[in-house]
Amino acid sequence: MRAVLFDMDGVLVRSEEVWFRVVEAAGVRFRNRAITREEFFPTFGQGTAADIPVFGLSCTVAQLDAFYVSEFVKHLDAMWVNPEAGPVVEALRARGLQVALVTNTVAPLTKAILEHARLAHLFEVRATADRVANAKPAPDLVQLALKELKVAPTDAVMVGDSKYDRQSAGSAGVRFIGLKLDGDSRVERLGDLPVEFGWSSSWRLRQAKPDDWASVEALLAALKLPTDAAQFPGAYVVAVEGSKLVGVAGLERHGDDGLLRSVAVEPSHAGTGIGAALVEERLAEARKLGLVSVSLLTTTARDYFLKKGFVAAPRESVSLALSKSEEFAHACPSSAVHLVWRP
Repeated sequence: MRAVLFDMDGVLVRSEEVWFRVVEAAGVRFRNRAITREEFFPTFGQGTAADIPVFGLSCTVAQLDAFYVSEFVKHLDAMWVNPEAGPVVEALRARGLQVALVTNTVAPLTKAILEHARLAHLFEVRATADRVANAKPAPDLVQLALKELKVAPTDAVMVGDSKYDRQSAGSAGVRFIGLKLDGDSRVERLGDLPVEFGWSSSWRLRQAKPDDWASVEALLAALKLPTDAAQFPGAYVVAVEGSKLVGVAGLERHGDDGLLRSVAVEPSHAGTGIGAALVEERLAEARKLGLVSVSLLTTTARDYFLKKGFVAAPRESVSLALSKSEEFAHACPSSAVHLVWRP
């Protein structure tokens, strides 16, 4: 392996909310009515040329790109930067690997995003949508990055989080590593790449599996946490070290709201960053799902979650769907503090 290609949005940063605001405004400008969340999120990442017919916009690709550039920079405050992006890319470069960006975003916006995220100095090679005839899922962007890096497809891997990334890499003959997405291989967090490449044997996150339940139940019981899990395994991720399960966290969905629960780490692994990684991963998933809020109930970790951006709120303020969840209805005592986080 000589090079690693990275998708930008969803991997290095998450700008779904930024893009929703931009595309919402584009609907008002180019079709006289706003684009809704229901329209937008299933199409996220498809590229400007596809946006026009999908959303029924009356404009050219050049006009829409120009609108996106001018509107996007107004909402950079809503963009989340993956805290693992810089350290991971720097580690790859330190090992002598080349890196490149492969994105369906145009060059001016890519520059603004990378500068805002403080990642611009790490990516000299940037294959952007305005430099090729066809954006992802076509192979053009991947092929452009390979050409500029001067590496063969078999000497590179690509890391992405969408079907467009997977199709583009596959068409170009490049091995694909999916971030929370099945591919030639899969990782649950960017920080798992060193493990995937065989450089580290430390813990990693992955999607929970049905046969994890016995270990999860034992961990929750040992920490005196509720052991019901109606949405297990789909709503859960686990931390594993070798074959041993050392942490778990769940994000149940109840209507438009999420419930963060069963956040637990083996006491022997306290202070390793596993808990923070589990929480951040589940909040990133909430953003991806377009949830309006994420609630939790806790009797012991109030201060920890306040530092993570949660705020205290009356239990009576939750939605009807959330109030009927097992956690709110039965599992947690009335003394538990209700905290809420909003993307």
